[in-house]
Amino acid sequence: MNPPLALVEEIVLLSLDDTTGAHLPLMSQAIGYGLAGAVLADLEMAGRIATRTKCVEVLNAEPMGNPLLDPWLQRIAAAEKCHSIAYWLLNLSDEKHDIEKAVLGHLIERGILKRQDKKILWVIGLRRYPTVHNEERVEVKTRLARLIQSEEMPTHFDATLISLLQGCYLISEVFGAELLDGRSARVATIADADPVGREVAAASREAIDALMLAQSSTTAPF
Repeated sequence: MNPPLALVEEIVLLSLDDTTGAHLPLMSQAIGYGLAGAVLADLEMAGRIATRTKCVEVLNAEPMGNPLLDPWLQRIAAAEKCHSIAYWLLNLSDEKHDIEKAVLGHLIERGILKRQDKKILWVIGLRRYPTVHNEERVEVKTRLARLIQSEEMPTHFDATLISLLQGCYLISEVFGAELLDGRSARVATIADADPVGREVAAASREAIDALMLAQSSTTAPF
């Protein structure tokens, strides 16, 4: 039996289309912040760092034998001074490709995903990551949907996951308007309880605002 998925694994799993395994149409910067936030949250839950102060404090820099988290723990531990959550979100979001690549490889090793490479017109490469049995994605979505639609107290893990999904604008892609209808206050309450998720949301909004400003400036008439 597979051990439970980490936050960063669940976010990558939810960022793929249920049927095709293709990446959902997400803003790259936003999902980058989501993955970075998941790494920080996973490290905190493992007792390696603390984020509930003005800076990210390393509590234990000893490697865990976890290829998804150890490289980033070592980077944080090697910093000459203590930096804020916002600093590490920006720093680690630049490593989106490497974080996602490692997670996808790990999910394939665990037998949860498989990789499919196809070509369009024999030239354009197309890579997909469909699930093998889809049990894990169904479990995650069912668990979170039940939580969103109820008033039950979330676990720390699920509250953090919802906060990260909300912060990187993935939650609406995962659940759709029908399930979320009338539950925005509930989602906001859960999401606001997690400091890392709040920072992810702030960074995502800033990135999207900057992109929108850049687009409007290039399309504005002379």
